Amino acid sequence: MRFRIKVLTATMAIDDIVVDAATEAEARQLVASTGGQVIGIRMTRALVPVTGGSNFNLSVFNQQMHSLLEAGQTVVDAVEILGSNDRRPRNRSIYEVLMRELRQGNQLSDAMATLPSVFPALYVAMVRSSETTGTVRASIRRYMEYQRQVDEIRGKLRAAATYPAILLGVGFLVIAFLMFYVLPRFSEVYEDAGTMREGSAGFVQWWGAFVRNNELMAWGGLAIVVATFGILVFHPRVRGAVHQRVLTLPWVGERLHVLQLARLYRTLGMLLNSGLSVLSALHMTRDSLPAAMHADLNRAARSVSEGIPLSTAMSDNHLSTEVAVRLLVAGESSGNLHEMMHHVADFHDQETALWIDTAGRLIEPVLMLGIGLVVGGIVLMLYSPIFDLANIV
Repeated sequence: MRFRIKVLTATMAIDDIVVDAATEAEARQLVASTGGQVIGIRMTRALVPVTGGSNFNLSVFNQQMHSLLEAGQTVVDAVEILGSNDRRPRNRSIYEVLMRELRQGNQLSDAMATLPSVFPALYVAMVRSSETTGTVRASIRRYMEYQRQVDEIRGKLRAAATYPAILLGVGFLVIAFLMFYVLPRFSEVYEDAGTMREGSAGFVQWWGAFVRNNELMAWGGLAIVVATFGILVFHPRVRGAVHQRVLTLPWVGERLHVLQLARLYRTLGMLLNSGLSVLSALHMTRDSLPAAMHADLNRAARSVSEGIPLSTAMSDNHLSTEVAVRLLVAGESSGNLHEMMHHVADFHDQETALWIDTAGRLIEPVLMLGIGLVVGGIVLMLYSPIFDLANIV
């Protein structure tokens, strides 16, 4: 969320600033860390909600923190060193909040919990569980490995979607150029020639006249369509509804479900390896999954709390595959459940990577063919009146 705050600075000046934070309490924390005093605060509303407001690089923080702890620095000294080396105002305020909490005797996990937009709940839970056993460094290393694996499959998805997105964008621009610039000028020539036909020729003249006589309305309508599409794409609720709808599709939905299952099992394995119980790990994992899977996960957690084995609970609530069930049963019998969950995640990630490559090879030519047919149809509409004038058709 984004907050607009009126601040009384340390120099007794009043300033208006904008702060991205998960909660109002966090926004106040960030302002207080700079020595300012909040006079007024309100949440700003935008057409597209702000998500991931903090530009704090958690991956870099983890690498630097792990290196300092490995070198023998204490947690307090490590945070202080990182804060003194970071010159960015937003990041310095984050380190100031951490240092203030640590100097007050709070644990590192408690300090991180005050900044939910910076440190995810999963990360805080891992650090909190490792503080009791003194394995904070190992916990940070596990989270680094987890993030690397998640980023790897996410990078493959983005790479596979980049070229189709470029094709769609370029195709849309070409079609818009033909419909709103080229076609009106062709229709003007046809009107001067005194031709009026039915079918495609008639549509060319009608559409061209409409755009020429209502340029503001036509271009304004195009801008509204583009803006609406952008809002729908980036709005979290719309994305959630679309994702839930896509999950019901026969082929794509099944593959996306497997992708989410891989993330589910990788997260569960990481949390179990950090010392959390199965039930706590299930509750922690909920926020990292799409809303469409929350109900199934809640039912699975309820079943586990009633004494039902995890393998059975996951299978009964559509949160496993045949391979996952077999590995979970083996993990339950051998006592290495977290390792089996990592094996399940690796298996599904490899399966998803293969599917991404196959789908990419199919989608790209289909998109090119579809865009080519649309552009070809428009060009045919433009030239068909010329054929009429020349008595060719």
